[in-house]
Amino acid sequence: MDHIIQLLLQYKYFILFPLAIIEGPIIAVLCGFLCINNILNPYIVFPIIVAGDMVGDSLVYMLGRFGIPPFLKRVALKLGFKPEKVQKVRAYFNTNPIRTVSLSKITLGIGFTGIYLAGHSKIPYNRFIIISMCTSALQYLVYLGIGLLFGHAYKQINNYIDFLTALVVIIVLSVGIFLYVKSKRKKI
Repeated sequence: MDHIIQLLLQYKYFILFPLAIIEGPIIAVLCGFLCINNILNPYIVFPIIVAGDMVGDSLVYMLGRFGIPPFLKRVALKLGFKPEKVQKVRAYFNTNPIRTVSLSKITLGIGFTGIYLAGHSKIPYNRFIIISMCTSALQYLVYLGIGLLFGHAYKQINNYIDFLTALVVIIVLSVGIFLYVKSKRKKI
């Protein structure tokens, strides 16, 4: 964290965009902290962070839309993802794009999976990017606000974000393993 703050102090807005592509939430909190200390301007920080997040989301969306690596196809088939199930997921994403994309964006740790599936489900890009941008704008208003109010505690906030991310990943993996074992037991 201290290294990232040093980068932001030294390069300010130039380094902010690539950092926002990689890890937006904690960067927004750190920027809020730097804004409250008059090092950065929140009116410049906010659009840069949202734009960086849009680039990251677009890359993941495009990967889902145009390029499913063959090894992922094999893994998916071994895990029981059949074309019929993929069609059900596509139908759900197409009938509920706002809910699925927004939920994917705010879910720490596994959000990229939902964005990937949005691309794979072939949700039109213009619809995806509008939903994603609106969700990001609200999300980063909150994170920037947290940084403005509690930015001095950025290390603690990062620990909480890491804990919540790990918790979500563990829960999702546990449910996935449970469902996989349950489906295999039915076949026996």
